[in-house]
Amino acid sequence: MTQRTILAARSLLLCLAAASALNAQEMSPAPAASLRQGVQATLDAYREHAAAGRWDALIALYDDNPHFRWVESGVVVSRSVGRIHEHLGELPAGTRIETTFQDAEIMPLAPGVAEVVTAFQTRVVDAKGGGYSFGGVMTLVLVQRGGGWKILSGHASSSTRRSPSPRADD
Repeated sequence: MTQRTILAARSLLLCLAAASALNAQEMSPAPAASLRQGVQATLDAYREHAAAGRWDALIALYDDNPHFRWVESGVVVSRSVGRIHEHLGELPAGTRIETTFQDAEIMPLAPGVAEVVTAFQTRVVDAKGGGYSFGGVMTLVLVQRGGGWKILSGHASSSTRRSPSPRADD
């Protein structure tokens, strides 16, 4: 990661923190509750589509925007929604991704912008019931678009290394 990228990321985080502090005070309870409800619906849809292996529906939850980024444990793994789609297309047929979110905190940053901080646990399951699992903490920035709430950026840090999951028939 270049020094320029690090400085840009720090600047963005400072702006988001300032916007969050300002808008948390200014946003009335009803719009904040509506925002949280919409974001929660997107998280629920994400979980359902991934668990069913509905990749096109899952991809529709991401904001196909030049500013899209996905970071995992300190590495930018995607700079486009297209790359996420390619990755999902590379999975063997019948693969499912089961993710649970624990204690998701949905914070309004500004009208139409929210941050989610949540613990997560993910299990990638192949067609035969085998796979692997991992978990940790995830942060997301979602933006409201005409079609609903979309994931603009995300970061996942795993607290443990991936470990094999037992097969369903064992």
